[in-house]
Amino acid sequence: MNQICSISTTWFIGSSAVWVTNLPNQSAAFIFADAGFDVWMGNVRGNTYSTKHINYTQNDLKYWKFTFDEFAKYDLDSMINYVLNKTRQHSLYYVGYSEGTLTMFAKLSIDQLFAAKIRKFFALGPIGTLAHIKGLVETAAKNFLQPLKILVKITGKFMPNESIFQKISKSTCSLRSIVEHCENLMFQMTGPATIQMNVSRIPVYMSHLPAGTSMANVLHWAQMVNSHKTQMYDYGSENKNMKHYKMKTPPLYNLSLINAPVYLYWSEQDWLADKRDIEDGLIAKIPSKYLIQSNELQNFNHFDFIWGIHAADQIYKPIVRIIRNDEANQ
Repeated sequence: MNQICSISTTWFIGSSAVWVTNLPNQSAAFIFADAGFDVWMGNVRGNTYSTKHINYTQNDLKYWKFTFDEFAKYDLDSMINYVLNKTRQHSLYYVGYSEGTLTMFAKLSIDQLFAAKIRKFFALGPIGTLAHIKGLVETAAKNFLQPLKILVKITGKFMPNESIFQKISKSTCSLRSIVEHCENLMFQMTGPATIQMNVSRIPVYMSHLPAGTSMANVLHWAQMVNSHKTQMYDYGSENKNMKHYKMKTPPLYNLSLINAPVYLYWSEQDWLADKRDIEDGLIAKIPSKYLIQSNELQNFNHFDFIWGIHAADQIYKPIVRIIRNDEANQ
């Protein structure tokens, strides 16, 4: 079978591991592979599985000078081109989650030729804007914007894979008396409890989180929360922005320029991909000829799109059917 399925970047402190950390009959990567698809899992710079650099080490501040702007401009190109060259195909099916959708939305808005490589774009927990985000991420973004501006000049890392947080969570979240607190922390970040979480898997999930990113990327997210705009990284002054963009303010990502077939999977219970942001920031902006489906799911918080026990039946298997039908009509 020639179906090439690229499952790419995830939540901004996640990695490709999230696609395989549920049971085989619940994990997207296994379900797509069992359907006969050639599955490739992508990682962006700075996370657990993408750490090498030609000129710098992770101890160098310059190593960490990146945000999802670079993911969109460089990393997606590298990943997609690598897969297509290896498989000798001209295009593939892209499944993105969270920041993996934001990255693709950004890429398609700045590079219309890139759409020729994307047969269909399945966006899970899609993020276009962060104007109505809720929970701990919103609180942190609004209260720590100024400290983040200082920290980005001092340290480049944000929760790398070897961080003390991961070591503690890996050991403590396996304790029966603690696992409920780990679960509550996850819900505070992503949305209310939805009875979809397999609590017995929490130690497995937490053993792969955080996967790490840059402090600049965290600041970029915080900027979007506060500005209510889908824009490139703000370097902090008109002079610096002029140097990078030849503009005093960061350019906006124009999502009305998206020209690849998009399938949205979202839920009102998702605190990171809020319903109002979906409706105003994506559905209202993506050209109707390219917005093929908008699937509002019931009782999915942000993590449920990758770990929910109903994700297989409501998301992954329908995607399999769509891809098969598309291939049959080629």
